[in-house]
Amino acid sequence: MQIPETWLAIASLVVLCGAVLGGAATAFVRLADKNTPVDIGLLHGRAGVFGAVLLVLSVVVGNETAQSIKPVIGLLILTVLAGVALYFIIRRKGILPRSVILIHGAFAVSAVYTLLFGLPF
Repeated sequence: MQIPETWLAIASLVVLCGAVLGGAATAFVRLADKNTPVDIGLLHGRAGVFGAVLLVLSVVVGNETAQSIKPVIGLLILTVLAGVALYFIIRRKGILPRSVILIHGAFAVSAVYTLLFGLPF
């Protein structure tokens, strides 16, 4: 296990874990063929973006030196882009496709796993 070095990165890890847990609950409800309010998804998204911003700040301001931080930031960018796509899909169609939900979740879990445990090599 590779704990991040700065307090900003640790705060980012905590916020991102909370966002992943909230997203997992939201995804479970959606995959059970029920719709969740859009506000819950927006709250989940705001927490995820806040965690990503904290992580970027830990690199820029806090001198985070772990080699796994840059790939995590890339994965978080992909996660945010998939989340934005989900938002626009629900605004247009009214229902979320399961495939995009699973892709979004896979990016998020990969980012948190890489932040917590580092790269496998």
